[in-house]
Amino acid sequence: MLRIGIIGDFNPQYHTHAAIDAAIAHAAEAFGEPLQSEWVPTPSIASGPERALAGFDALWASPASPYASAEGMLLGIQFARTHGVPFTAT
Repeated sequence: MLRIGIIGDFNPQYHTHAAIDAAIAHAAEAFGEPLQSEWVPTPSIASGPERALAGFDALWASPASPYASAEGMLLGIQFARTHGVPFTAT
């Protein structure tokens, strides 16, 4: 199973957040592959990016700043770059 970590502070009022979940589900269905996504709040990354992000196969930085922790978002991006984790942002 492919695991995607979505870096950001989920807010159901942001249509882009719901769209990310829907896009991932649609892609999984289209490819016929099991896929799991999980929102990773930025404060949890600020307190330890290794612990918060190590289990993901890819990372996605969500839109809608300001983030609860700008430091957490930047550490998430740095983690992806320094660990060779596929990364995208919207």
